[in-house]
Amino acid sequence: VTFSGQIVSAEFPFQDSLWCKYKFRYGKDWHPVSGTQEGMSQATRRSSDGRHVCVWNFPIEITFKSTNPYGWPQIVIVVSGIDSLGRDVVRGYGSQHLPLGPGNYTRVIPTFVPVPSSTLERLSG
Repeated sequence: VTFSGQIVSAEFPFQDSLWCKYKFRYGKDWHPVSGTQEGMSQATRRSSDGRHVCVWNFPIEITFKSTNPYGWPQIVIVVSGIDSLGRDVVRGYGSQHLPLGPGNYTRVIPTFVPVPSSTLERLSG
């Protein structure tokens, strides 16, 4: 099974200078044959129009082989940026199973950020 596509963009209205990391997760019966299992895009600034889109157009291509559909591959995305102190921080993460059939697909992956459970964690973060 071959997957090829790209991570096109992200919408983060209050964040700037973001980059994206991806990694494929799959079951024990799946084995990558060719392509890159993980990667990192270039950093980009959000657009100045009202959409606030960060555009990467980051290509992805990977081929798997398997004897069992259990553990179908999924892509895990982590969007990171720099905070006011110059540290790398996660701005969002999400995952999506790869399409089951042939064709062209557009997927929107919702991203989530963990919320600190205490005031001390909020201040240190």
